Amino acid sequence: MEKYAKYNNTVVRLRTTFGSVFTGECEYCSPDFVEYELGVNEEGLKIRGTLVEDGVTEEVENFIVYGSLVEEIEMLRPEACFPVRDWPEAKVEIAEWFHERWGVPLEAYQKSISACLCEEDSVPQWYVVVRGSKIIAGCGVIENDFHERKDLTPNVCAVYVDEEYRNQGIAGYLLQYVCKDMARMGFTTLYLLTDHTGFYERYGWEFYCGVRGSDGEMSRMYVHHAE
Repeated sequence: MEKYAKYNNTVVRLRTTFGSVFTGECEYCSPDFVEYELGVNEEGLKIRGTLVEDGVTEEVENFIVYGSLVEEIEMLRPEACFPVRDWPEAKVEIAEWFHERWGVPLEAYQKSISACLCEEDSVPQWYVVVRGSKIIAGCGVIENDFHERKDLTPNVCAVYVDEEYRNQGIAGYLLQYVCKDMARMGFTTLYLLTDHTGFYERYGWEFYCGVRGSDGEMSRMYVHHAE
């Protein structure tokens, strides 16, 4: 029975039987994977975040804790963030979700998402946030978000949180996940075109310049550099 699968791609606080505490993003690991990595035939969790052990705090990347070492686990966010490349069976539903929110032709999302699934570790990429079994937020990363500055690439685009889930930190959670995921692929600088003022600054983005879009109107270009 998969006891820990529900924590996949969530944010958790995990205490081990030897007293260490991990806080951060969590990924489910199958028994086969744990056995291959650690030689232990148990399901487990891979943590990216903070480890506190014997009073010392350090950042960890992809630290695997197998099941029998988990003493206590708390889900800090009920949402899970998924790269679409890890959820290919939902590509039709995801394309329809973005189409319904933005009104961009469905075929455009289908084409871009299909390209995302064919070319891993590259642009385009698409992401969704799920609560329970419901998609509640999402965004993409594409080469150019229909503006004149072709040198400012890649672009985060189509950022959307369903209205009933706004003001709960979900946009920040999504953007943080996307920036870290893209940085792991080597994309340490991202750009974003928007008409918002004061929103993206909350999440580490900085105003870069004004840019003319395909409609001829000026919008605000933001930039984010991975730490």
